Amino acid sequence: MKVAIVDDNIAIQEILKDILMDNGHIVNISGTIEEAVQNIPQFRPDVILLDSVVNEEDGLQVLTRIHEDDPTVCLDTVLVKGLNEEAPKDNIHILTVVNKPFKTADIPNALGIVSARKESLKADAERKTSRNTGFLAKLKRSTKVEKEPEPQHLTVDDTSIVAQYIASDAPLYGRSYVFFEDEPNKIYEFARIFNPDDYSILIISSYNPKVVKQRFGSDLVDVTTLSSTGRSRSMDINALGTLTVFINDYISENDKPIVLIDDCNDIVDSNDLNQALVFLHQLVDRKPGEKLVTFAVSISKDGKNTKDINILLGDFSEYN
Repeated sequence: MKVAIVDDNIAIQEILKDILMDNGHIVNISGTIEEAVQNIPQFRPDVILLDSVVNEEDGLQVLTRIHEDDPTVCLDTVLVKGLNEEAPKDNIHILTVVNKPFKTADIPNALGIVSARKESLKADAERKTSRNTGFLAKLKRSTKVEKEPEPQHLTVDDTSIVAQYIASDAPLYGRSYVFFEDEPNKIYEFARIFNPDDYSILIISSYNPKVVKQRFGSDLVDVTTLSSTGRSRSMDINALGTLTVFINDYISENDKPIVLIDDCNDIVDSNDLNQALVFLHQLVDRKPGEKLVTFAVSISKDGKNTKDINILLGDFSEYN
């Protein structure tokens, strides 16, 4: 598909471009509303990835202005917005929404929703055409206007359980810590306590490496991306044995290693809870005399009973 990106953040532009081009899409980028209004009618995209705020202005201006100038331009849109922002429900051009910070998989998933919507509309149109042929059929045409569907959201819940965090309670290197949270936030506050000049830091994530380094605040970390799509430059999220070997090799080859899994919920969702718990236990079960390493994982309490939580707390300390 031809995809137009409208975003004023150069780093986000590059991240989106990499994701889209890796998935075989043709990309056009605009960094301002004015550029978008000029570029999109010429580019004629199949879909627009539109930031809700562009240079502190309402990004939806792009859709309004282009539609006023040329109603024939396709304005099917994926709105990229902040987690706490409300998505407009009355804008027929917005077919789905992606919340920031987004994962690599969120973008192709959103485009899949748009593509499915286009196919559905095309099939509906073909059925209506086949039904509405002939004089009598034309007389029976309904004037009822179908209601546009509300945008579909990729996030399950905008509320999150945030693990309590007290900065004065300094972590001990060589211990393992767990953060019970729906989205990886506090684990990044924890990670920034460690200076990457002094430690070898590996972050296992489903997010794009550029997003991870931006959230950490430094390029001096190693990032390994998990994916179920088998894309190059990522590891199979379902191959936990291979991932365990990879992590252990990293530990053996680097000084003062720290390993963070910033969203273990994805591992649970792609495998199952029992396999994920076994995987985590095998990682932290260090034998006496082995190299010291600090592990930290972020995981939600949702769907886990008291026994599951106690298993985790048997291997990790909850960092409060």
